[in-house]
This record gives sequence, C-alpha cells and structure tokens, in this order.
Amino acid sequence: MKLGFKSFLCGALALTLAAGMYGCSFEGQKGDAGKSAYELAVENGFTGSLTEWLASLKGENNTFTLDEIYESAVENGFEGTYLDFLAEYLNSGIDQEPTGGTDNSVSINKALTSVVSIYCQFTETKIIYGAFGSQREEKNTYYSAGSGVFYEVDGGDAYVITNYHVVYDPDSDTGISEDILCFLYGKEYQTEEVDYSIECSFVGGSLNYDLAVLKIEDSDVLRNSDVRAATFADSNEIVVGQDAIAIGNPEAGGIAVSQGIVSVDSEYIQMTGADNVTEVEFRVIRTDAVVNEGNSGGGLFNANGELIGIVNAKVIADGVEGIGYALPSTLVKYVVENILDNCDGQTNTKVIKGLIGIQVYVSASKAEYDAAAGAVRITETVKVDSVTSGSIGEGNVREGDIIVSLTVDGEETKVTRMYMVVDLMLTVRSGDTVTLTVLRDGEYQDLTFVFTDQYMTPIA
Repeated sequence: MKLGFKSFLCGALALTLAAGMYGCSFEGQKGDAGKSAYELAVENGFTGSLTEWLASLKGENNTFTLDEIYESAVENGFEGTYLDFLAEYLNSGIDQEPTGGTDNSVSINKALTSVVSIYCQFTETKIIYGAFGSQREEKNTYYSAGSGVFYEVDGGDAYVITNYHVVYDPDSDTGISEDILCFLYGKEYQTEEVDYSIECSFVGGSLNYDLAVLKIEDSDVLRNSDVRAATFADSNEIVVGQDAIAIGNPEAGGIAVSQGIVSVDSEYIQMTGADNVTEVEFRVIRTDAVVNEGNSGGGLFNANGELIGIVNAKVIADGVEGIGYALPSTLVKYVVENILDNCDGQTNTKVIKGLIGIQVYVSASKAEYDAAAGAVRITETVKVDSVTSGSIGEGNVREGDIIVSLTVDGEETKVTRMYMVVDLMLTVRSGDTVTLTVLRDGEYQDLTFVFTDQYMTPIA
C-alpha cells in the first residue's frame, strides 16, 4: 500500500498482502534487595501463606484495591515497582473478584508493557519518461504501520519481534525499511514538542516464517520506562477455548486490546508471501479475537499474560467473520533464537535450518480427553514417507519409520504432532548432535547425526 502521509503517525496503515496478512505471566522482578514483599514480611515475623499475608494487609474482612495493597507492601519494605508487585500478585492465586465474567485486566495491563507500535518509512524510485526520450527520477516516500513484541530488554537495549511483512516492501528501493521507529504504550507521540520515537535496526528475518527481529540500542526512552520482555508460553500446550488476547496497533491508532478464544490450536494456511510472488505456508493458531490492519507483529496472549503467538493474518472475505491467525509462540521462539544466533543484519539476514532430508506424514490421529486438565488433546502418529538422496538421513532413516522423539544436543522432545519434527529443526546449529528415535519393525532405534555446514540451509 503506497500512500504518502502528511503526518508520520496519523493515518499510516499496515502493509497488507492480497492474501490477508495483517498487520505474560511475566517473570516478576523483585525489589532492589532481590526479595519479594512476602519474603520480607516473613523475615519480619509473619507466619502464614501468601494469600493470608495479602489479606492481612487490610484486614481479612475488608475490601481493598491493588493500589492499596501495593502501598501497604511498600510500607512493609517492598522496593519494587508497581508492575513488579502486580506480577507477584497475579501469580499468588488470589481471586480477582471478577465482575460479569473473567477479569483479565491485570494480565492485559502487564502485557501492554511488552508490546510496541511500529512505523516504517519506504522510498520507491521510478523513472518517468518524457517527450523526445527524456527521463527523470521520481521518488515516492510512504509508510507502513504494524506492531511488535519485546523479546529481550536490557536497560536501553532490546530485541523486538515483528512480522517480516511489516518491515519489508518488495517495491521499495531497499526492500527492508531503512527507517524503522517504534513507540511504547503511553508514549505514542512524535511532535515538535515531544518525540518518544525509538529507532530500530533490522537484524534478520524470514519471508517463509513471516518473522523479523529488530534491535534497539542505547535508548533513553526505553531505559526510563517500565517495559519488559514478554514471557513465552509453550504453544504446544495450548487448548481450544482458552482465552486469546490480541494486543497491537490496529489501523495505526496506537496500542489497543481485543479478546477472544483459541479456535484451532494448530493448522496450516497458504497465501502469497511478503514479496507478492512466493506462495508460502504458515503454521498458525486460529483465533476469533478481533485483528485488523496494524495488528501485524503484535502479541496474542493467554489469560496469564503469557505470549502464545504473534498475529500475522486474517481471513478477508464476504460472509467470513472472526478468523484471525497468529504464529505459535514456541515456533516464534525457535525462529527468533535462530536469527539471533545466525544473523548480523548485514552479511547474513536469513534463518539457517538443519535438514535431515525426510518427508513425514500423519498415519493416524486421535483426540483424547484429559480429565485432570479438562482439555482435549490431539495425538498423531508420524511416519517417514521418503528420504532425500544425498541428505544426512540417507542410509539411516527408512521409509515407514515411526518417529517417537527428537533429541537436539541432549534435549529430548517427544513427538506427538507432526509439526514438532519440522519446527524443532530450527533449533539445530552446525556442530550439533541430533538423535532421531524411531519405531521400526516393532523395535526402538536411535539414529544419531552430527550436523555440519553441509546440512545447514538458509531459509528465505
């Protein structure tokens, strides 16, 4: 979408694709002394549970607000920020007195500190031909907007996750935007009087995974804020029906929240990629939480404020409502760590993936109800369909092998879904030892491979 805007922040729209791309429980930081308010109370003589301590702050039979609890905690020696205390309170098991349904406001407000709005500037140079063979260059500057999620925060430095299609435009002179800014929640201003913009640089990304990593360095705006990295949930454990909270920058109007549920825990969608040419397939979570242009790259969170996905697409069609998509958080983490390990923003900006050289398929599938968890979980039997000639798997893996587990550098993962085999290979680095445990002719066998550069492949 190529439109020039008079104002950088007003009216900027998400870079959209024809196929429809759009666009915790935090680890509670403790006080400066390294101890929580409850631990300080125990040291000062309190005996009882965390729940009993919180109730004692204002009296068992009295009502009290979170602000009042925090004030009392500070009086009792707590040295952390208000957000630190909320993180501790949220994980305490105290009922939050919901009104009119489940109240996720505490989790949502914590998650707000992990999301940013993103704006990218692009320039497209065209050759304009005139009379008598004359020609001239015409430069057109335009903007896109999207969202991002903090992956790491260290003072004024940080890494931010967003969608590849937010920062990339194939029609621009550079492809990747060379002028990327982000804004924190509550500081979405850039005027003559106040400028809270934070410059970002591109580290690396993938069109095929629709993910990019941005870097922030030495930002006073970031350093003097309460932002923190999102806490990742294991998206392999999500279940249909659980809360799904989308936080992003819809219609470039600033960070906003919508809420729905997980409609499908894992599925594949096909669409045209960010280059407007390549047909790509994404593994996604489906949600009915409202997502719009500008939500791209923003977070999908659970009821505890933990990240379960990065929003990247929605269905745009007559008669279709409430079908949005997010890239699963565990897959996102694999891709982001791969980028941070392999990319420098200049020489290499691509994901590098280890390939065994096998094609797999689901030979059987079942849904089982877990009464203890109150959830239905799908279990698949994953078989090898074929082995690629010349691959590391040739001569070891056989057609018909049932894949039981995959171990990467000593960390074993039981394979209960086909996507696990595909996703886990993103965690392999050159020099790693990978063990594929298979069931062959009724017997378990461990097939071990040492990956070298020969079997590592860049992924666009």
